[in-house]
Amino acid sequence: MTNPNNNESMDDTGSASTDRRGFLKAAGVAGASAVAVAGASHGKFGLAPITPAQADTISPPKLSEKKWWPSKWGADDQAGASNHITPAKVLDTVKWIKEGKVYKLGHNYESTMPLFGKRVFTLRIPGSPTGGPFGDNRLVYHDEFVTAEIGQVGTQFDGLGHIGIQLGADGDKKEMRFYNGHAAADFSDTYGLKKLGVENCKPFFTRGHLIDMVAVRGRMMEAGEEITVADVRAALQKQNMSEADFKPGDAIFFHTGWSSLWGKNNDKFNSGEPGMGLEVANWVIEKDLCLTGGDTWAVEVVPNPDKTLAFAVHGTLQTKYGIYNHENLVFDDLIADKKYQFVYVFTPVPMAGATGSPGVPIGIT
Repeated sequence: MTNPNNNESMDDTGSASTDRRGFLKAAGVAGASAVAVAGASHGKFGLAPITPAQADTISPPKLSEKKWWPSKWGADDQAGASNHITPAKVLDTVKWIKEGKVYKLGHNYESTMPLFGKRVFTLRIPGSPTGGPFGDNRLVYHDEFVTAEIGQVGTQFDGLGHIGIQLGADGDKKEMRFYNGHAAADFSDTYGLKKLGVENCKPFFTRGHLIDMVAVRGRMMEAGEEITVADVRAALQKQNMSEADFKPGDAIFFHTGWSSLWGKNNDKFNSGEPGMGLEVANWVIEKDLCLTGGDTWAVEVVPNPDKTLAFAVHGTLQTKYGIYNHENLVFDDLIADKKYQFVYVFTPVPMAGATGSPGVPIGIT
């Protein structure tokens, strides 16, 4: 993770942070050494430090993956579960709007936000002001210059080119498979993904269901604490909702209380997180939903209860089923108004070849 005070990253073997590559490498180690897969500090949720040389010798875990492609939307599909958003779905969804109240569901983008691994966010105003004066009216203007992994910082939307699974030998890009079986060798490129870029995702206008785990637990959840199907059902009962409320193409969101750490205790925020596990992921697949979201940086539980796995929910939902993920959301206003069902609206910024998108979704009730 980065130092939240100055955004300077620690080195790969330091005690302050690890990047996503470190997370995935550590999962390979864990199968043999029972090392916990987690985040920043090497404490309760930390992982034992390994040197880059050691990491390079780690063999990938043995996988017995069944072929998950072609997708039900066709062998050439790049839109995944956003295909659910049809005119009929929109017309059915709009019936949920009764009050016309709009809720902002995202954080502000700023340098003090927690950042995963060595990701950065820096904004500058060149020239300050950037240009002018022009004309007799002496007009001046400001531009901004942003340096960031723009689709993977802050409130972030994961596209289908973001997560894949290595099925063959380590480094064999022909067997690095992504959504719909697309191989990294065919579309991964330094200047932007040639397939599965976020521009292929269709706009979202669908029903959202919020699961308030803080109400179920009576407290903020802790890192490594898994949300189960029993938890989902307990929340639905507490919120006077039913599993029958979920329709194909809907979205589900999880409020764990983790966002209360945002900008206040970034080290803890980055150290791991509560979230759904594979049991709930399979429930999401059964319900044929289009998207998951949460107030955490991955939405899934970190570390996974199975220490040999890293980001297994990402690999299941996004890679195998094309179900999208929206991270680092904010539900405080919805919770305050006890609005657990709403219309979720979001259009990814169509950056051709990008792995994800910034932007703030809205909820409408």
